Amino acid sequence: MKTILSFFCACFFITFCFAQIKPQFYAHRGYRGLMPENTIVAMKNALVRNAAVLEMDIAFTSDGYAVVSHDPWLDSLITLDPVGKPIKSGKGLPIYKMTYQELEKYDVGSQRHRDFPAQKSRKAKIPKLTDLIDSVELYAKSKGIKPRYSIETKTNPNRDHVVTPIPEIFVKELMTILVEKDIADRVIIQSFDPRTLEIVHRDYPKVITMLNATKGSFKENMKMLTFYPDYYAPNANLIDKALVDECKLRGVKILCGNNNNKKEIDRVMALGVDEFCSDYPYKDLP
Repeated sequence: MKTILSFFCACFFITFCFAQIKPQFYAHRGYRGLMPENTIVAMKNALVRNAAVLEMDIAFTSDGYAVVSHDPWLDSLITLDPVGKPIKSGKGLPIYKMTYQELEKYDVGSQRHRDFPAQKSRKAKIPKLTDLIDSVELYAKSKGIKPRYSIETKTNPNRDHVVTPIPEIFVKELMTILVEKDIADRVIIQSFDPRTLEIVHRDYPKVITMLNATKGSFKENMKMLTFYPDYYAPNANLIDKALVDECKLRGVKILCGNNNNKKEIDRVMALGVDEFCSDYPYKDLP
């Protein structure tokens, strides 16, 4: 009897949280648990699944195109070469060393990611950011939606001039696209690299910024910046009541970093956090 009562209490509590908090889910890599990551088809599917924000990552080709890819090199877990064979593991194929004409010959959708058995495979290429925005915006307009975007700058000092442009160039090229496409007011620029956030804050002060974190306290991580970002995105294990209170005091919103654990998401939600990044919509969490 006690077990049954506890179960119903837990269900009631979670339902209550949803009713009060109305959580927003960021479609990590376009809900890659359902579709090939960072592809146009994934982003459109995420809109159908009512994603609050489309989350994606940026790399650059040798001829200066911003492309949507989690890493600045091809991922052997999801990539087939131009003749349809799996590429070798490792980091031997940096996007920064390839022209877009070379890059688009690789298939990043037919080989289902081993960690996502429900992912629907279909042939897809790594898209130019401009093409993705154009396609998503047109699709969203037909649905009466104005999409929001969370875009990560995949930079760090070890990558400068090696597999990514330096931060000044990275941000300038990225923001030029977002301004020209007239979506800068619907974009969050997120990063683990405070250098890119500082540049955005300096040159595009109205653009929303987000600092990502996998370790350290709020105070320790904020010391990396000269300003408080609009968002702080720590892993779920770093989120407790003290952090929620601190962020509220500082006027910084919390996004729970990418998480596919329903139990953890429910715990964080109960603390008052209402924005979550995940590879799945809440109802599809495995």
